[in-house]
Amino acid sequence: MTKPPKNLEERLEAHPELKAHLLRLLELAESGIESADRVEELTVEGIRGLGRQVMQDWAEQQEAAKSQALREADKNTRAKGKKNSTGQRPSEK
Repeated sequence: MTKPPKNLEERLEAHPELKAHLLRLLELAESGIESADRVEELTVEGIRGLGRQVMQDWAEQQEAAKSQALREADKNTRAKGKKNSTGQRPSEK
């Protein structure tokens, strides 16, 4: 697994959908909506959407890491298992 970028902006650039959710929440904080109930309702919806996006990004990252590990394991297995033209594995010479 690679290390995440160091600053917040770089990290958000790596997750554009999360960044979009956070920007919408910031827009709510800066909005001219006069009803506290409406702002609360929109905030709760925004937080739920943010949570779904976090789970989506996490799942994609997990899947990518596991796929990479399987590809590496398969590559190592194939390299050890290949036989040369005499029918012997390189380690059997």
